Amino acid sequence: MQQRIPSSQAAEKMIDLNDLRIFAYVAALTSFSLAADALQIHKSSVSRSIARLEAMLHTPLILRTTRKVLLTQSGIDLSERCAELLSRVNETIGYAGSVGAMPRAAAAKRTLLRSPASLPARVDAARAGRRHDAGQFGAVA
Repeated sequence: MQQRIPSSQAAEKMIDLNDLRIFAYVAALTSFSLAADALQIHKSSVSRSIARLEAMLHTPLILRTTRKVLLTQSGIDLSERCAELLSRVNETIGYAGSVGAMPRAAAAKRTLLRSPASLPARVDAARAGRRHDAGQFGAVA
C-alpha cells in the first residue's frame, strides 16, 4: 500500500530545490551578486530563482533596495527552514547512493542539491572576493 505524503497546495507544484538553495545563499549573503559569485552563476539566474519562489508562494521573500537585500517575514521564515530542508535532502540522497539504490546518471547529479551547510565559511570567502571551484558548490541546472 502506497503512503500519501502530506502536502500543502504550494508544495503540490514542482518546486525546484536549486531555487531554494539559491534563496538560502541570497538570504545568508544578503546580496544577489555575492550569491551569484559564490554559486558561479549569473546574477540574472539568481533573480529568476527568487522570482519563481515568490510567485509560487504568492508572497515577497526579499525587499530589494539599491544597496541591500532585506528579508521579509516570509523570507526570514523560509530562510530558517531552508538549511534544514536542504540538509535532509542531501542526507537522503547520500543514503540512497550509499546503498547502491541510485542509478548512475542520478549519482552524477548529486552535486545539484548541495546544501549551504558550510555556508558560514563560504559567506566569508564570497565577501572577501575569493572565487571557488564549481565542485565545492555544485552545479545549477
